[in-house]
Amino acid sequence: MSAGSPDYEVFELADWRLECGRVLPLVRLAYRSHGRAGEGAPILTCTAFAQTPADLAFLVGPGLPLDPERHWLIQTELLGNGRSSSPSNTPPPFDGPDFPPVTIRDNVALQARLLDHLSVARLAAVVGASMGGQQAVQWAVSHPERVARAAVLVGSARAGLHQQLFLHGLEAALTSDPAFAGGRYDAPPLEGLSRLSETWAPWALSPAFFALGHHLDHEDTAAADLAGFLAKWRLRYHDRDANDLICQLRTWRDHDIAGRDGDFAAAAQRARLPLLFLPSASDAYFTPEQVRQDAGAFPAAEVQVIETTSGHAAGFGRSASDRAAVCAALSAFLNHGDHPFASKLRIMR
Repeated sequence: MSAGSPDYEVFELADWRLECGRVLPLVRLAYRSHGRAGEGAPILTCTAFAQTPADLAFLVGPGLPLDPERHWLIQTELLGNGRSSSPSNTPPPFDGPDFPPVTIRDNVALQARLLDHLSVARLAAVVGASMGGQQAVQWAVSHPERVARAAVLVGSARAGLHQQLFLHGLEAALTSDPAFAGGRYDAPPLEGLSRLSETWAPWALSPAFFALGHHLDHEDTAAADLAGFLAKWRLRYHDRDANDLICQLRTWRDHDIAGRDGDFAAAAQRARLPLLFLPSASDAYFTPEQVRQDAGAFPAAEVQVIETTSGHAAGFGRSASDRAAVCAALSAFLNHGDHPFASKLRIMR
């Protein structure tokens, strides 16, 4: 790419029908293709809430699990993140609060069309964290013939009631700002965006993270008291569009691999390929207990718990030990090769 150009490309399709039945006249998928492009089966990565591929940068590089010198990497971006189709960048009549609901399955279906466009028949792996992990599991369920293995960092196959309550609280905090105006704001509802951040703060990291003083080791959390912490934390989403955030929260909240038929076990059985779940021991919303329970429904699921105090943030390499643990587990999984008896493999830890 030339100097000053975006660090991503955009794949476009006309008349894209969403799972809800609405049709977008034009849908856009932001992505990046790099590394050994065109050589062999690529590895696909998927983004999480309010993120870009840069948030998985700790996995990418020479000698790391996603090594551009060894792999072709295709990195896609979630619908609603402001670069793929979103409330903030879609013209009327689907702009702002009128943007239709999108699902994890919509994201995966669009990614599959991108792979068709790139003449990719099969993926070596799909990797994602949090909402990106939801997409990785959905890939295994929706297109098991097109992916060899899937890795889910601090994510799960569905949002349970506890997660739904948590996400409802985040949305309620954001929309409580009168300036939000039902999504028809003229200026960013900064107070609502701050309330969203403040509500999220005790969930993203663990009690032990603060009790042991680990927050003092990071620029974005280092503070002597509550006021100092919030002064930093409440600014986290001030550069994001509020309707985009709500779009993503609802996509996350409503996800279940079972889809409309509601048969989770049957959906899981379709994913007859190796899956790696890497939950964080201290995650407050993708808990190891939930992940173990869901993973048990898959024919070939392995669960390895990251022992950490970083909470959900461990899946994004919050500490050096988190990065080492995730990279070691992911490298071993990706380099294992196709298991000839994947349908019989289940390792639960």
